[in-house]
Amino acid sequence: MKKETKRYRNFIKTDTAIKKALIKLYKQHRNINKITIKELCETANISRSTFYLHYNDLISIFESVGDRFIKSLKTMIIEMAKDEFSDFKPYLASMINLINESNELIKIGLSSEYPLAYIDKIKDELESVIINSPMISSRFSEVQKLAEIRIVVSGMISYTIDLIKQQDKIDVEEYSDFLNGFLLRWASTLHLE
Repeated sequence: MKKETKRYRNFIKTDTAIKKALIKLYKQHRNINKITIKELCETANISRSTFYLHYNDLISIFESVGDRFIKSLKTMIIEMAKDEFSDFKPYLASMINLINESNELIKIGLSSEYPLAYIDKIKDELESVIINSPMISSRFSEVQKLAEIRIVVSGMISYTIDLIKQQDKIDVEEYSDFLNGFLLRWASTLHLE
């Protein structure tokens, strides 16, 4: 067990070094396309083979942040469906904290030409989880539910991206209150059960 714990700690340490090196190099180059794997490995003080144990390419670093975000959101939605639901705030605060943890990497990812495809993937994943959630009432047609969910998910993601671009850290209390109020008003129209 100790050996596995040490391996996990080393994995996390290396992963952190890779992400810090990417942030450092981006600040120097101001363009993700000018950063090479070789340069990233030298900055992180790792071998290329170690890099490829963690990631396929530079873009997969950003995908890992997005995948972690999607996984957390799916977990939150599943938890909300289990609970007697009345408040999005704890889930929103958790989401904002997750964004704040990876803020610099997210900003770098948003500055490249790649993010649109990945943002669409996040939207599709969230829409799928929400539409298939037992929280959603069958009062409305599938077309109407999907349209409303798409509009809200797209709007929330666009709004969050704007916040990330404008601020170093998103104020958890302020924005979780604001977004909670909005989502509660919207959810009441869908009759979340």
